[in-house]
Amino acid sequence: MTTIDLHIHSIYSDGLLSPAELCALAVRRHVSVVALCDHDTLAGTRPMAEAAAAQTAQGHPLDVLPALELSSGAEGRIHILGYGATPGNRILSETLTRGRTERRDRYAEMLYRLKKMGIEIPPDQLPEDRPDSMPISRAHIARALIGMGLVNTMEQAFDKYLGEGKPAYVPLCHLSAEEAVRLLVSAGAVPVLAHPMRIGLTTFTLEALVASLRAAGLAGIEVFHPSASRSDIPFLLRMARDSGLLVTGGSDYHGDHDTRAQIGRLPSGWTNWQDDLQALKVAIENRTPFQQAVGND
Repeated sequence: MTTIDLHIHSIYSDGLLSPAELCALAVRRHVSVVALCDHDTLAGTRPMAEAAAAQTAQGHPLDVLPALELSSGAEGRIHILGYGATPGNRILSETLTRGRTERRDRYAEMLYRLKKMGIEIPPDQLPEDRPDSMPISRAHIARALIGMGLVNTMEQAFDKYLGEGKPAYVPLCHLSAEEAVRLLVSAGAVPVLAHPMRIGLTTFTLEALVASLRAAGLAGIEVFHPSASRSDIPFLLRMARDSGLLVTGGSDYHGDHDTRAQIGRLPSGWTNWQDDLQALKVAIENRTPFQQAVGND
């Protein structure tokens, strides 16, 4: 049984739980190592570390790896996890700040389009838009639509209103996947391709993508993710091992009850996760950011 989960989300992006709640839940589920991978923000890094330290002080050892999840590629379909990323790097900080501004503009337009359709979401149905975290996202809007009784599930909300080509969808510009990988490398993070089976590529095209990203500095593949079927796992694992890439796994837990993603619940078969976790930690320790920290000229 694996006791790690290297891909979870908090209220600092589109998750439902605070870092303290996530850490308490991890302890209850007997998960000993987690990585907070909030979308395009590192705002939860310190609160998560503090919450884990509090659990450890109470006799429940919990190790937290700092990380984030960058959206990249066409329509942001390719996500790159950056393990070991820290808030102080200038180039990463500037990119995330610019992305927050663009996202705020995007989601304001999405809310406007819904309003034109006769759907006005009450402010109390949406989370507070904090300046240091990811702005209101499609996931937040989807949950509000569920709360209003307009749809029953997140999937329905995207299929009817928020998905690509739907009435309230607004495109967003992203870095290319190669640019995202290079950005994370320059920031001293370890870039890992998130949930590769969710991208929707053929095996041949996925292998070509991995080769291209590896040339840009990709260090690993998230093999053990709920989107990977039992037959997908051997293919992903072989691709990672043959390419000399790290193997990671995570539930992609957001706190929603209508999904398979639950903290600590990963596909079976990760027999040597201890070795893979140690290899990831070594890779994080050995990375040196090319860019000086913010304010340290």
